[in-house]
Amino acid sequence: MKGIWRVQLVSLTMVLILLAVDPLFERTVQFAVSAPLQLASQVGWPRAIVLAMTSAMALASLSTLLAATLGRRPQGQNTRSLRSLLAITAMVAMWFSLAIHHDVIAWQAKRIRFACRVDELESIVAPLRVDWPTTDGELSTIGPYMAYPFGRPTTLVLLHSPRLASETVYVSAVERGSDGSIKLQLTGSDGGDWAEWHPPHARPHSFVGGLSDAHELQAISSIGSGWYLVRYQVT
Repeated sequence: MKGIWRVQLVSLTMVLILLAVDPLFERTVQFAVSAPLQLASQVGWPRAIVLAMTSAMALASLSTLLAATLGRRPQGQNTRSLRSLLAITAMVAMWFSLAIHHDVIAWQAKRIRFACRVDELESIVAPLRVDWPTTDGELSTIGPYMAYPFGRPTTLVLLHSPRLASETVYVSAVERGSDGSIKLQLTGSDGGDWAEWHPPHARPHSFVGGLSDAHELQAISSIGSGWYLVRYQVT
C-alpha cells in the first residue's frame, strides 16, 4: 500500500510541477476537458501522452486505495481503515482543489517567469518612454512598425515580432496609455497576456486600443519596477 500511496503523491506532484514550468500545460488541461479528441493536435503528442499517463496513474492508484480501504477487514483493523479513508478523502479534496484552481497556480508561475524578464522588457520600453513615434518607421529595439491611429498614434503594430531571450515569448504590438503607460502585447507559447509599465501611482485598467479593440481587465500581478503582468478579455 505504501507503493500505491507513492504513486498517488508522485502523480499530484507531477501535475503541480508541470503547471509551474510548462507554459502550455494549463491549455493542455483545458483542451483535455473541453475537446479531448483534439488534444494531441492542439498541444502535441508529448504533452498529451504525459497528461494521459499522469491521469491514469492517479486514477488507478486512487481506485486501488479506495477498494483496499473499503474491503472487508478484521475487526481490529477498523481504526486503520478509517484513517486510510480520511487520508483518501483528503487526497480527493486536493485533486478537486487543483482542478478548480489550476489557473491560479499557472498564473502565479507565469508571474514569476516574467519577473525574471523585467530587464528585457525595460530595454524595449525605455526608448519609447523618451520618444514615442508619431509615424510608421523602424527602431532597433522593436524593428519595423505601423503606427495607429494616423496623426496621433497610440498603437504600434510590429511587422516582425521581436522575441525575448526565451523563444516562447514575442512582442506583437505596443500600446501607449494616456497616463504615459506603455503596454506590450505578448504572443508565443508563453504569451497571450500583456506586460505593462506604469508610472508611479498608476495601475493597469480596462482600455480601448488604437485599433478600437476593447480590453476588459481580468487579472493583474506586479512583477517589479513599475511592471505588471496583465490579462484582458477582448470584447
